[in-house]
Amino acid sequence: MKLLSIILPVYKVEAYIRDCLESVFRQGLRDEDFEVILVNDGTPDNSFGAIDDIIVKHNNIVVVNQTNQGVSIARNVGLAKAKGEYVYFMDPDDILIDNSLSALISHLSGTQIDILMADYVRFNDCDISEEVLHAVQDYSAIEKTGADAFCEDLSPYECYIWRMLIRREFLLRQKIDFKPFWYEDTLFCQECYLKADRCVKASLKLYYYRLHSGSFTSSMNLKKMLNLNSALAALWKLRGVGNARLPKVEQKLMDNIFRSFSYGIWCISHNEQLCANRKQIVSDLKSKIPPKEFYFAANPKQRLISIFYHYLPNLYIIIRSMI
Repeated sequence: MKLLSIILPVYKVEAYIRDCLESVFRQGLRDEDFEVILVNDGTPDNSFGAIDDIIVKHNNIVVVNQTNQGVSIARNVGLAKAKGEYVYFMDPDDILIDNSLSALISHLSGTQIDILMADYVRFNDCDISEEVLHAVQDYSAIEKTGADAFCEDLSPYECYIWRMLIRREFLLRQKIDFKPFWYEDTLFCQECYLKADRCVKASLKLYYYRLHSGSFTSSMNLKKMLNLNSALAALWKLRGVGNARLPKVEQKLMDNIFRSFSYGIWCISHNEQLCANRKQIVSDLKSKIPPKEFYFAANPKQRLISIFYHYLPNLYIIIRSMI
């Protein structure tokens, strides 16, 4: 068995994929100890031409070709092909910090740890810090239960799968995979922690996360909002599952769902086209989560918004658009 499987979906990343893949081979790992699974999601550009010489050079790179089906399906295909004790899902426009994976995996092999979460650094195209990228880092970590890790370390705004090394057997046993809609990372990460027994939070920096220009909110459209509704419905079904049976975890999950729900309302209120489609979006959410169930009561603000959602959702959106 390999120690690690690194899974990379490839679609329209010609400008970035070489830097990404080169960083994978600066991890201090022997080729025989890990594999890189490149899932060609029907990319129409020259992404693979940009890395052809790297693929030829390393016999631990596996290329899987498929018609374009989206990043979720590509990751699931990579997971099905993986042979590593641990799997790592990376985005092909980002970069790994040198030798970070070897430091992490050396503390995981054979431990039965379900999830290890590491730190990351944000960067723009023009401001990569060579000092950080090539820094020598000390490893330190704290082991926690999945319940404690969910409550203490997982922000609903930072559900990034590339922060996590995950035991492959755990994913297969718990039947956790990526759902075919936007916000799949948010759902996937929370489901992992809700079902995990043993987790580790490491202080080591693992990843350089590329910030792209443009506002995510302005790019929101009707399809993405309906996908957000699907993600909310899937999260809602996780109540009472695994660690969510614990009161503190269930409350944290409810708070996370409320934050995502509130973010959706904010997007609708501040996007003219979405506001015009507000009735369809609200109706779609109510069809996916029974309205009588979808209620938040942790504080007066949550209770007030829940009442508006149940009885006057369109008026509430209009009011929010004026604030």
